[in-house]
Amino acid sequence: MSRSSGAAAAVEEFVRGLVRDGTCPGAAYLVAERDRVLLQGAIGASVVEPETLPAATTTLYDLASLTKPLATALLAVRLQAEGRLRLDDRLDRHLPEWRAGDARSSVTLLDLLTHRSGLPSWDPLYAHASDVAGRIERLRSIPLAHPPLLDVTYSCLDYILIGFVLERAGGAPLDRLFRDRVAGPLGGLEILLAPPADLRRRIAATERGNEREKVLAGAAGAGYNGWRRGIIWGEVHDNNAFTLGGVAGNAGLFGTAAAVHAVAREFLPGGRGLLGAEERALFAHNFTRGLGQHRAVGFQLGSSPGSSAGDGLSPRSFGHTGFTGTSVWIDPESLRIYVLLTNRVHPVFHDLDMNEVRRRFHALAASV
Repeated sequence: MSRSSGAAAAVEEFVRGLVRDGTCPGAAYLVAERDRVLLQGAIGASVVEPETLPAATTTLYDLASLTKPLATALLAVRLQAEGRLRLDDRLDRHLPEWRAGDARSSVTLLDLLTHRSGLPSWDPLYAHASDVAGRIERLRSIPLAHPPLLDVTYSCLDYILIGFVLERAGGAPLDRLFRDRVAGPLGGLEILLAPPADLRRRIAATERGNEREKVLAGAAGAGYNGWRRGIIWGEVHDNNAFTLGGVAGNAGLFGTAAAVHAVAREFLPGGRGLLGAEERALFAHNFTRGLGQHRAVGFQLGSSPGSSAGDGLSPRSFGHTGFTGTSVWIDPESLRIYVLLTNRVHPVFHDLDMNEVRRRFHALAASV
């Protein structure tokens, strides 16, 4: 057995072990060097409740927060290239109702894209408002975690706001913007927001109801009557995104491992041309030096303390994770892309260190 085939077997056995020990019911994985796929596979089940369906390389996963870099941040940079916005625009240029009379009034789109806006990490916006206007008003008044630019707080709220901006600047809903400016130009990939009902049986299921989110919502959630109760299957797991019709800047993207690879390929030289060299640099540049975390537009950098890149990837790597059990990492030194998609919240959420799982996956996969 060659070194490469031995490494491939080790990756497969590692993923198989994740299923065997109950970390997740199933998974898809892919390792590539630019366009060349070195390793891919699928193990376990995509659904175990209310029926059992096998995972396949054609299974679409709820990508959760991979939506942030692969859809929202990418669209922001694309719309900048079209002259529809600038990343250094103040938020209130695009959302005039944002003018709050405090430090948050100076927040820019770049501050949101790099998580240095000062907004808290999360809020159950649906428990306070059902429409976009009400949610912007909630975000305009919610206490800041810290003043803008003084720290990094990873925040879904940053990207929900960016999603609202993109729809206004782009003149269309996010799902259409993504289809027309990303998936379509890349050849109609199997990656999309708000998948139609006829794709349901090809989609990996997630949690039984929103039990984990109900706990996180605390007192605000106690008076909310919109919780889902059955298995969430074919619709976005994140309830802020779900209550926006499944189309939001923080979550809602579904895709196969191959489609994730195809979008991630655009952040390296020699892609299909979605990004120029200066635009690609935005996704690998540290905009948060001295602030604890190392953040580029859309992505965390591998040099960031405690990142899920691990020692198998270079400090110049950049990537993102998703709550449902997904991740993508891109290493510009080796020109490699690492995709691991699971539905670890199915059928119930259980607390575990997924970042350690990802580090171990990368360490093995880097040897393929």
